[in-house]
Formats: sequence, structure tokens, C-alpha cells
Amino acid sequence: MIYKLKGSLTVFFALILVVVMTLIFTMSECIRVYELNDFGQEYLDMAVESGFSEYNPYLWANYKILAIDLGYGSENIGPSIFSQRLMDYAKFNANIEEGSSFARLNPAGVTVNQYQVLTDGKGAGVAFLGTKAAKDDMAAQIIDGIQGHLDKVNGIEKVQVESKAEEGSSALENAKNELQEKKAAADEDDDPNTSSADYTEPEEVEDNPLDAFKLMKEALSKGVLAQVTNVDIISGAEWDKSVMPSHRKLQVGTGEFENSQNIADKALFIDYLLTNYSSFSQDKNHAGMKYEVEYLIAGKESDAQSLAVVVGELLAIREAANFATICNSNELSLQAKSVAATLSSFNPPIEPVVEGAVIASWAYIESVLDVRLLLSGGTVPVVKNKNQWTSDVMHLSSFLNVNCKAKQCKGGVSYEKYLIGLLAVHSTSTLGMRACDVMENALNATEDYRYVKADNLMFMADVTMDYSADEMFLSLFSGGGMEGYTISKSRQITY
Repeated sequence: MIYKLKGSLTVFFALILVVVMTLIFTMSECIRVYELNDFGQEYLDMAVESGFSEYNPYLWANYKILAIDLGYGSENIGPSIFSQRLMDYAKFNANIEEGSSFARLNPAGVTVNQYQVLTDGKGAGVAFLGTKAAKDDMAAQIIDGIQGHLDKVNGIEKVQVESKAEEGSSALENAKNELQEKKAAADEDDDPNTSSADYTEPEEVEDNPLDAFKLMKEALSKGVLAQVTNVDIISGAEWDKSVMPSHRKLQVGTGEFENSQNIADKALFIDYLLTNYSSFSQDKNHAGMKYEVEYLIAGKESDAQSLAVVVGELLAIREAANFATICNSNELSLQAKSVAATLSSFNPPIEPVVEGAVIASWAYIESVLDVRLLLSGGTVPVVKNKNQWTSDVMHLSSFLNVNCKAKQCKGGVSYEKYLIGLLAVHSTSTLGMRACDVMENALNATEDYRYVKADNLMFMADVTMDYSADEMFLSLFSGGGMEGYTISKSRQITY
């Protein structure tokens, strides 16, 4: 037997049920709106992080710099392609079939409010990222070591060695000319008490150090690299400096960059440059320039020119240090004094000037030997002692051959370490912009990145994403007549 149950719903209960359901749907919609804000931020975060994962791989692999090519392999300038890619990522994540969202939140637009490129702030972006990369690998005590080495190399008292040698040579030559004039006058006058024989003849030494100085100076002026290394191994790479970031008009990012580098940051940046850039002694097999660190120091139009400038600066450092060594060594200074006394014996008052010239000439020749050793991979102390000395003041001409080098010194300083001192004298902005030159030159030397420009490489962005969403639960009561929601979310990201 089947029984039928009867039920009824009073009007009062129906009204109460409508109120309860309205409350439940309103609460559900409020929860959904709250979740829409979370979803909006999540979609933006995923989109921005996905966009920033598309950094240029060549820069990271070779220079440890993370930056996005805003042209994406094309000649496009600015963040328009980047914005579209963020929009595509956000739509993918918001799509029910492709992503994981059931919130029905639709990306409506994206705006890159601010962005920064590597060349902003005169290369401050490169300095910031380079310092950051170095901090990941360098302990505080090594920072102190770098700074101590800078003080040691740049603390050498600068002496105008070459001008001292030339001044003494001129004084000696002038004295000889005056002597000849006096002797000629004595022979020509009518005074029987005067004769050219009354004057002391100039003495000569077996190998005049002043003559050796002139020969080396002349040889270096004709081709400094040929006198310090094998020219056959020198890179022949050249470039047009006028089109490089440091010399052309640049695109500028819209963000404000505060460069607050201190002494420790400068040391870290120098360490970053030496670690990741090629030099004459360390070939990183980068495209484009081969002597990148030398370009950072000199900024010339070819590898050979940049190397020549660095060699000249190394000679200046070594000349001053070697001059000090001779002056502070009793044995070496006595040898120089003996040669000077012989050369100026016909005119004793000029002996101090000639002695300075002999010391300067000796220091100059020893410096050339030092640079030859450095370029061949050897090490030279910042300041030598007597036992580390190579040349002989009595036979300086025997050291003019390019194959003659200073003696290898245990515990000396390598070519790379001397570059630290040469980098330190340049400002961070100069090094930063030249680093942009180097990276752009290397990128453009490859087929895949020939259109990449340093002032189009972004490393920071501030992004706003706009979303739209329809009502879900309240639409059951409104009949879909409400306008829905508009949500905006922002995110700033920096490598």
C-alpha cells in the first residue's frame, strides 16, 4: 500500500526563506569578491614572474646579468611586447579550460607604470646588478682584500720618471755643448794662458743608461705593444664607438633609480667585472671584443688600442714603484750615483740632476721588463726589493730585446690584480656605461641577438593589471542587470 505525504508552505515561512537565501547568496558573493582580489593578485604575480623568466640567456650565461630584451629579438623599442605577453599569461591562467580558475575573473588590460633599463642612471643598472651578483659569491673578508689591494696599488707615490730622465739627459747634453764652446773659445782667443786642454773631458761608461732609455722610449713610441709582447697574438677586433651606448642618444626608462654605491659596493663591482669579462690574460670566449676589461679602462676603438693604453698605465705604476726601490736601496742607489758621477765628472754641479736621470732611466727599463712578465702570465710585486730586481744599470742596453723579462717573483701580483687598481680610478658610471658597450657589442656579434640594444634591456618593472568580473550569486536576484566588478592589482619586480 502506497501512502502519499502532504506538505504545505506558509506565506510567512516563504518570506523568511527568501530573506535567508538572500543573506546566504550575499555572503557568498562577498566571499567571492574577496577571492577575486586574491585571484587577481595571483594571476598578476604569475604573469609577471613568467614574463621575467624570459631574460636574455646570453647575458646571464656570459655576464651574470639578468635583463629582458624588450624587442624580443626584433627592433621594437619599449615595453609594448612585454605588456602583451603579460596579458597572454594572465588570460591563460584565468581561462577555465587552460588555467585553474573558476572565479570567472577576466584580465582586461595591463599597464607598465615604470620600468628601468641597464643604461639608466649612466649605467647604474649594470652596477646594481653586477654588485648584487658579486655579493652572492663574495665574503666580507674578500671585500676587505680587494679594498686593501686598491689602496696598495693606488697608494704608490706618483713620480714623473720619464720627465726626470729627459731632464737629466738634457742637462748633461747642454753641459757638454757648453764645454765644447768653452774649449773652442780658449783655442781661438789670444790669451796664451788659456787652452782647451785646461778643461776636463767628459767621461763615458761602457753602456750609458741614458742612451738605453732613449732607445727604449723611441721603440715604445713607435709601437708599445711590439716592445712588451708578441704582436702576432694580439686581437685585431675593432668597432665603431660612436654607435655604442656610451656615445649615442639613449632610450630612457620611466623609473627613478637611486644609486647609493659605497666603497664596498665599488669593490664588489670591480670583482664582478674581473670575474665575468674577458681580458688579455683571461679569454672568456665572448663574441665581439676580446679585451673587455681593457676596454672598461681605456674605452678605445679596438682591442689593440685599449691594451696599449693599459700597458702605458702599467708602465707608469711600475716606473714610480721601481724609482722608489732604487732610492730606498743603498746598493742600487750607490750604483746609480757611481754612473752619474762618471758621466758628470767634467761638470760636478750637474751630478744630482744626472743621478736622477740615471735612476729614472733604470726604473723605466726595469718597468718594461715588469710589464713583459705580467703580460706573459708572471707576477710582479707592487714594490720590489733588491733581491727581486732584474736589470743592471751598467748593461741596460742588453735588456732592450722583447724576450727579456723581469725575474718571476714568488708572492707577486698578477696582471689581473694590477687591473684592479686601473679599474678603481674610474667612476662607477664610466665603468657601468662601458660595460653596457661591451655587452651590446657581444650580443650584436651573434645571429640571434644582433638587434638587441643595451638601452632596451629591462631589469625592473612596476605593472598594473586590470580585471573585470560579473556577479555570480547576486545575479540570481538582480536578473543580471548589475554592472559587475572592476579590479586593479599592481606588482613591482626587480632581478
